[in-house]
Amino acid sequence: MRIHLLAQTSPNPVLTAVMEELGRQHEVAVYDAGTLPAGYGREPGLQEPPDVVLLKSRTPEARRVARTAERAGSLVVNPPDATAATLDRAVMAEALDRAGVPAPRSWSVPALRDLVEDGAAPAWPVVVKSRASYKGDLVRLVHTREELLELLPEWGDEPVVAQEFAVNDGFDVKMWVIGDHLSVARRRSALQSTDKSSDEFLDPADLPEDWIRAGRDAGRALDLQLYGVDVLVSDGRPVVVDVNPFPGFRGARDPADALLRFLATVGTARAVTA
Repeated sequence: MRIHLLAQTSPNPVLTAVMEELGRQHEVAVYDAGTLPAGYGREPGLQEPPDVVLLKSRTPEARRVARTAERAGSLVVNPPDATAATLDRAVMAEALDRAGVPAPRSWSVPALRDLVEDGAAPAWPVVVKSRASYKGDLVRLVHTREELLELLPEWGDEPVVAQEFAVNDGFDVKMWVIGDHLSVARRRSALQSTDKSSDEFLDPADLPEDWIRAGRDAGRALDLQLYGVDVLVSDGRPVVVDVNPFPGFRGARDPADALLRFLATVGTARAVTA
């Protein structure tokens, strides 16, 4: 089986270990959109498409390459359209709402300053996020109009999504999903801390069924197979506040083994249907 990983930067240790192990039995390669072989994803037919493309990269170019591979017969995980939808927080919110996934009410505006000028901000406090999910994007809990005004010099022209704040205990329930595999941890909210060293791992079997259902339903709503979900528990109920397509899985339990099992499953299914 030919497996290609499209990664924007050098893969993290988890993915490196997975690709090395896969290389013992399969033909594997790792590319980013800037180092692809001539003709790959640009002129169908110049190069035989891989059996499986793992779309880790978030760049538009990588998604375009993945779509070409998909049209040529490759199985792309996650599908490029699903990746694009999840990276657009307004589109993601609409998909979650249509599927009935519990999530905060949200408002999308063309620029952050519109929340001030048009009086479009919901009741305070509000979580303001860049509409496009990217490294270094805006994610901020804003308590007052004055705090919102302080963001305008740097972020005033940024397209944003404003989320209604879900009262919680200050911790996220982090879920990492790899096909059927699920691992969960409790972590201090990213709105308060970026420390990942004190994760409290949770046994999914011990969690309320509606928590697990919310995480799984979020992935189904967005057509994702490899993803992360941030869940808050507000008034005893789960609320999905973010979904991450193909995260690094470094906080997950045994992610390399889970990824290998997942790829073995999709490889077997592909061989049966080919």
